[in-house]
Amino acid sequence: MKKCLIFFNILFCCIVFSQKISINQFKKTDSTKINLLLDYLSSEIINSYHEEDSATYYDNLFRINMVRKKYDLALKQIDSVRNIYIKSSPAVASAMGMQYEVYINALKNSKSKNGFANTYKEELHKKYISLPVRSQIILSNYFNIDADQAKKEVYDLLQSRFNNKENVDINTAILLCKKYNSYVVSKASFKYARQFLEEQDKKHYLVQDSIVIKTRSKNSISIRVVLNNKIKKPESTIVVNTIYSSPDDINDAKEIASNGYMCVYINARGKYLSNDKIEPFEHEAEDINEVIDWIIKQPWSNGKIGMIGGSYLGFSQWAAAKKLHPALKTIIPQVAVGIGIDYPMVNNVFMSYMAKWLDYVTVNKTTNDERFSDEDKWKDIYKKWYSSGQAFKKLDSISGNSNEIFQRWLQHPSYDSYWQGMTPDQKEFSKINIPILTTTGYFDDDQIGALSYYNNHLKHNQKANHYLIIGPYNHSGGQGFIKNEVQGLKIDEVANINLNKICFEWFDYILKDKQKPEFLKGKINYEVIGKNVWKSADSMSGFERTKKKYYLGDNLILSENQSKPQKFSNLSVDLSDRKDVDQQLRYEYNIVTDSLLNTGNYLQYETLPFTKEAEFTGSFSGDLSFSINKKDCDISLFLYEVLPNGKYFLLSSYTGRASYSKNNAKRQALIPNQKESLSITNTSFISKKIEKGSKLLLLAGINKSPLWQINYGTGKDVSNETMADAKELLEIKWFNDSYIELPITEQ
Repeated sequence: MKKCLIFFNILFCCIVFSQKISINQFKKTDSTKINLLLDYLSSEIINSYHEEDSATYYDNLFRINMVRKKYDLALKQIDSVRNIYIKSSPAVASAMGMQYEVYINALKNSKSKNGFANTYKEELHKKYISLPVRSQIILSNYFNIDADQAKKEVYDLLQSRFNNKENVDINTAILLCKKYNSYVVSKASFKYARQFLEEQDKKHYLVQDSIVIKTRSKNSISIRVVLNNKIKKPESTIVVNTIYSSPDDINDAKEIASNGYMCVYINARGKYLSNDKIEPFEHEAEDINEVIDWIIKQPWSNGKIGMIGGSYLGFSQWAAAKKLHPALKTIIPQVAVGIGIDYPMVNNVFMSYMAKWLDYVTVNKTTNDERFSDEDKWKDIYKKWYSSGQAFKKLDSISGNSNEIFQRWLQHPSYDSYWQGMTPDQKEFSKINIPILTTTGYFDDDQIGALSYYNNHLKHNQKANHYLIIGPYNHSGGQGFIKNEVQGLKIDEVANINLNKICFEWFDYILKDKQKPEFLKGKINYEVIGKNVWKSADSMSGFERTKKKYYLGDNLILSENQSKPQKFSNLSVDLSDRKDVDQQLRYEYNIVTDSLLNTGNYLQYETLPFTKEAEFTGSFSGDLSFSINKKDCDISLFLYEVLPNGKYFLLSSYTGRASYSKNNAKRQALIPNQKESLSITNTSFISKKIEKGSKLLLLAGINKSPLWQINYGTGKDVSNETMADAKELLEIKWFNDSYIELPITEQ
């Protein structure tokens, strides 16, 4: 349920410097010497390891200390990880790390007459009965490592990254320690845990894992059904539609069922036991309704359906609502992908991540986890493409796996009928009269998509009963995995909510006629960063009314007064320059940074310091007057608060193709050296206190990155352009009648 479709819109971030550890004395390591290597590496790591993200820090540290056999310290660090999640995700927090805790306790308490196996079973039983029900359900997720595969991964890593090497970076050293620890623990104990958990499971749930439904179009849909054995009469069913087919879906379904519902997991057409072609996003509008038809005919169904899930799973709910089934009573789309809106392109600019994601979900019946998680491999792929100057359409073949869907998507650079047909149109939005709860975050990569559904629903249906929760969350946080710290930002205490609890209170409200969740004070519920308070509003229009114009002055000042006479500021960009590739691919995305990097393709416009505290709530917009010496370009904007201490807080950003700024469904080439007007929309929403003494900084420039298509400005299909099309420098003039509109109110 919680799988994520994640990409990073990154340009200005903190560089991660990889610290090296000398391994000259271990140039040839095999099974007889690996413990010596691990002892050495773990000691070196402990002496020098630093990590800003607390969850990552303690998660890595406890595993390193297990390798060092510092078990008491490891247990304390496991608790430190749990404490980070305990408020927002108590069930997950209680269960996480249990495989290591039970193993450690069994080692510490095993006696010769009992032996490790019996002691382990006793320790596991003690921990199991101490857990809340929902933690018991998901516990098996933590015991799914295959020991033989784990061993292979250890020795493959040794061979590829350690043998015959003089040094290794600290992250790779940590990875080896983690993989080896997982291997040792899984080999010694997981068989006992799995047997015990399977026995417990059968008492509470009936699982039907291999149901295949034949559709009217003679396609096949593979579903998983989990029934709550405690429910003795027909009950409402919660449906999840996923493309991330995994055995873990069973536990997610049990977690849903434990809240007093039946649960059905739909695998997208072509996944799991379906023999059809895998074509992401294309068939949900048809297939989900056919599964709902099947569900309501079952003896355990009371005819009421709700849906939940994030990212692709969130998109699926809007696809299902396109032709609304009478049995579908409510949906909770979380961080929903706006297909064609924010993925695989943002404002008509395709992203490199699409190749990685398609390789993840389309090459087999489940997911290509190992390849997807190999960040270094994908960085090398992006680097090879970017540095070579090849056409963007070659990216999939450069990755080693030509992909039919990748090429199909590139045939639709406009927001045309291909994309439009996957989700509701104006008429269909007007007929969606079921209650809806949308969740997303200020730093969610799919926020633009999530809010496009929200705004279109309210635009075309004035009676829409649609609630929104939005706070300082990223893509996973907007699905309920809320952490105390998000990409370098420590969130306000009040923002650390139990989102999952609110969602099931919503289901109870709609499907069981219980009280509306107390948390929902208004239709829009948002947290003001820095004020530690939730606020509510009835509509987005109130935020629009607070907007003030700030002009891009020729002196690089953002001013509320337009300067006269008409002037412009020049920016030159070499679209063939690739010297920045390594720097760009080393970036780690942080919301708060000490400095801005890679600003060569941007001009910087800054306000005067604020003399009073203010609040920024909403999405910035604007109208840019500019001219270029080419037929097209991809505009990039970043809006920062420059804090009184000199740090930079990223408030919002925009990436968009100039030739689509007037109509995202129809490209209109620019006339070289002619003044043009570009309307800025589809920027991300945020609510934050602006401190007295802060300034606002706008970076206005050209998008050129290995993470995106490169628009060379010929007016041809951008996916076909190559570095040979760059030719002369791109020259852009920003005129001083350009302005942005900022939703700011002084306090």
